[in-house]
Amino acid sequence: MVWVKRLGLLLAALVVLIVAAIIYVVVFVDPNQFKGELQKIAKEKANVSLRMDGDIAWSIYPQIGLSLENFGVSLGNDPELMSFSKAEFGVQLLPLFQQRIAVDTVRLVDLTANLKVDKNGNPNWQVQTAGTTPSAEAPATDAAADNSFTIPDIALDELALVNAHIVYEDARTGMRSDVVSNVTFNDVRLDEAWPMKLDAKITQSNLDGSNPLTANVDFGADFTLFAERQSVSLANLALNGSVSGASLPASPLNMKVNVAQLDFDLPQENAALEGLTINTLGMNIKGQVNAFQVLTAPEFTAVLDVAEFSPKKVLSQLNVALPEMADDSVLEKASVSIAAEGSTDSIKAQPISINFDDTTIEANALLNLSPLNWDIAIAGKNLDLDRYLPPVQEGEQAATTTDSGSAQQSADTAAQDLIPVDLVRSLNGHVGIAFDNVKVKNLQLDKLELDSTQTNGKVRIAPAQVTLYDGVAKLQAQLDVTGSTPRINVSPSIDSVQILPLMKDFMALEKIRGATNLTGDLSTRGNRTEDLIANLNGDLLVNINDGALIGTNYTEMVCKGIALVRTESLNEESFNEDTPFETMRIPAKIVNGQVSTPGLRMQSLTLGVTGDGVISLPTNTLKYETRVALVGSGLDESCVVNEDVANVQFPIVCEGNFMDDAAGLCRPDVKGFVKAFADQELDQAKAAAKAKLDAEKAAAQAKLDAEKARLEEKKDEAKQELQDKLKGKLNNLFN
Repeated sequence: MVWVKRLGLLLAALVVLIVAAIIYVVVFVDPNQFKGELQKIAKEKANVSLRMDGDIAWSIYPQIGLSLENFGVSLGNDPELMSFSKAEFGVQLLPLFQQRIAVDTVRLVDLTANLKVDKNGNPNWQVQTAGTTPSAEAPATDAAADNSFTIPDIALDELALVNAHIVYEDARTGMRSDVVSNVTFNDVRLDEAWPMKLDAKITQSNLDGSNPLTANVDFGADFTLFAERQSVSLANLALNGSVSGASLPASPLNMKVNVAQLDFDLPQENAALEGLTINTLGMNIKGQVNAFQVLTAPEFTAVLDVAEFSPKKVLSQLNVALPEMADDSVLEKASVSIAAEGSTDSIKAQPISINFDDTTIEANALLNLSPLNWDIAIAGKNLDLDRYLPPVQEGEQAATTTDSGSAQQSADTAAQDLIPVDLVRSLNGHVGIAFDNVKVKNLQLDKLELDSTQTNGKVRIAPAQVTLYDGVAKLQAQLDVTGSTPRINVSPSIDSVQILPLMKDFMALEKIRGATNLTGDLSTRGNRTEDLIANLNGDLLVNINDGALIGTNYTEMVCKGIALVRTESLNEESFNEDTPFETMRIPAKIVNGQVSTPGLRMQSLTLGVTGDGVISLPTNTLKYETRVALVGSGLDESCVVNEDVANVQFPIVCEGNFMDDAAGLCRPDVKGFVKAFADQELDQAKAAAKAKLDAEKAAAQAKLDAEKARLEEKKDEAKQELQDKLKGKLNNLFN
């Protein structure tokens, strides 16, 4: 074991020599003699000018080195930008014996910097000296040469900023940023990767410190500076951060960001980011970004993919309370994919793919930034909006508000502004929508197409077209909010839409069926439901073919009226429930929400119906009278009437809330029936009297004509007798 003993003695001797060398350096070498060399190294290595007001002292732990207190730093020949309370320089031991310094580590402690930009955009770190601003006539190459930057040679084992405090204030935006940070670079060599670590606390607020947001960041990457081609690379970037503040919906908000590679080329002004992943709020976002002409005229291309996530959970983490929805299972899954490109003038996103629940959406969007306007095209399918609307309570009709609570709720809704006027006035663009298989308010829309422009406070829809219930509905419309009161003009058109399933799905009403056609022009004004209804004006023409009035049998009503007048019994059970018709024509005139229908006509094999009255939309009431004539011979067997009753117009009165049961709204007008029969009997009596009078007149005329004929005959006989006598006398005279 002799070699162990000798090795121990050797190590002890080495330790003694090192300690002795350190003691010699500390005792006999004055570090202040290196001030000039330190300043020279900083200038040559980093183009940094050092102000050294304090003495330089030796430091022994954790390594031999020099420390300097109270000094300032300026970049190049600029004014002093920042100051430090202390700087520590790790030095190599052997060069000290040759009266020279070789720095291998730099630690800058308690950096303090106050950076400001005034209202005119002038930063306090920018030097404004005579002769630095190129003249208008100077060529661009000269200006570029004046602003050229040469990366100095750097070779350090460690470069660290400890407890750096930077304050940045921008008077243009009224914002203040306060950063406290620690930064460490290891193995600092040009063209080689520097392992980098950073932790920071960043507080952003208004200039007076109000409304602060605080971010805590841990950052790590492999940093590479390429001197010859003046480019920077960050690899294996990892950032963990959290943001907190009273203005956030939830605090703190946590985020993890990873980047495989980030490159920036200064001469070409190009940047490329690859392998981006962001994890926050349960979302996993991946993407890549390329930017060009970053410092002069920035342009970019980007691709972002958001893997399937739960919007409901995201909103919950943000403390956003969702309203109660009809389907609790909605908003449990969604995914997004976006490809975009743009510049400082415009951004184009194409395509945008969105999937949520059972709905798929594909969209393209062009956003021009100056002036702000857009062109958006959206195509999708399988959208059931009813799943996201409040649930319908058990026993509640979709469109009824009969109980007081519902009525109050309707009143509260009506009292709210429906149109966000300020938002509409700011809109400037075009939106096109095409959707297949849409459900809203229980209406099943096979296809929805809409083309809309928004500009100068006007929103135009030209047209909207919906394929539904075996027909097509079209709409031309305009919303105008340029004045103090919003105005709406609508020109609807319906072609062969089956009205029964539509009304059944939309309002739970089954009162009429048939293929419906409609044309018209409507206008209204206001920003609340009650105002829009009360100010509704216009004309509509409705034609319904091959239809029926559901739950209302006009034949039964007429027969009831006849039976009541005749005090006869009627077998009501044998009547059909409905009133079928071949055609119904309803010309409607709307004045301030009051609908009148002069000229209503309904025709069937057994009935002819006309009607008029007023339907009040503000009060959901109607007061209407139809006149029904029994025509043809196809009456119900339980109502056998004489032919003399046919074509008599019997009145049916409908009055009440038109949301109620149809059968309870309408009833025979008994007085009207009595009058109809009285009028009929009077007409029949008049007709009989007239016939009798006509017969008597005819008989008298015939007798008179006969007497006239007899007198004429006698006259002719007397005349002939006279002629014969005269003739005889003449003959006697000449014979």
